[in-house]
Amino acid sequence: MSLDNGGEEIPPFSLSSSRYNQATYAGRFKGFLDVIDPRCLFISEKELEDSVKLLKEFEVNGASPKVSDEQLWQAKKIRDAVIHPSTGEHIFPAVRMAAFIPANVPLVAGMLTSTGVAGTIFWQWANQSYNSALNYANRSGSEISMEEIATSYGIAVGTSVSIAMTFRWLGKNGPKPVRKIASIPFVVPYMAVASAGAANVYFSRRPELKTGVPVTTLAGDEVGISKEAARQGVTQTILSRSLGLPVPVLILPTMIMSVVPKSIGPGPLMFAELAAITAALCIALPGAIAIFPQRLELDTHSLEPEFHNLLDKEGNKITKLYSNKGL
Repeated sequence: MSLDNGGEEIPPFSLSSSRYNQATYAGRFKGFLDVIDPRCLFISEKELEDSVKLLKEFEVNGASPKVSDEQLWQAKKIRDAVIHPSTGEHIFPAVRMAAFIPANVPLVAGMLTSTGVAGTIFWQWANQSYNSALNYANRSGSEISMEEIATSYGIAVGTSVSIAMTFRWLGKNGPKPVRKIASIPFVVPYMAVASAGAANVYFSRRPELKTGVPVTTLAGDEVGISKEAARQGVTQTILSRSLGLPVPVLILPTMIMSVVPKSIGPGPLMFAELAAITAALCIALPGAIAIFPQRLELDTHSLEPEFHNLLDKEGNKITKLYSNKGL
């Protein structure tokens, strides 16, 4: 499988950094396009083995004139798509980040088009069931008990269904301004998805908030465990993925379909809606995740007191530390 990137200038390979500049929004956007590349769902065992072997040889022996930077970046892309960076587990294809867009097209379509009570409940349940599986498979690496998984799942599903049903009721029985707002096609799905998504992320990553996450220097040297760094990472994930991502995904298809003539027939209408949803997901997912860097830069005074007066090897005061935000 060739996962080329369109002939862009190729930077020198590094095991510890990204192919794209993570200090810029454009670089983070491009980097996440690699993560959600649906071709990563079809990586064979041999391709994975060859990629891991190539990276291991680089780690031990350094650069080889027989292996290009392009080959090494592609090997890293393949390895990172399949193997969890913290646990070393193989991620099942259906819950890799590369599966997010194809899996969400029917889910979004169902939530936008459902009008009955049973349909609303089913699509909210299906959406949060998939999100729970995705969150678990792509967790930060913290140990999560079955009780915590069940709690996260139950709260997310319960939140999404109850909010969706509440807004359905308010749309029929609430005050006139509320009825007008609830009648807008994307409002009920957004409120349900955003609230449940936030709850899902929070409870899926609650172990991080309880125990903290590693924080490191710019060079990657770990200096301790911080609960505040975990809080900032979870907050940014909720803002970008749970609250930000659903906005274009649910609004853009509705706006596009409002100008598509209904006279074209049910078949073409369905195709047009699915195309609009797919396009919105392709833009919104990397666009939302790229809002914040994957590697958090933290002011030491925003962390616990034990990080306020750290010194580097030269005796200089450390003012910035770093941690992994998570997805």
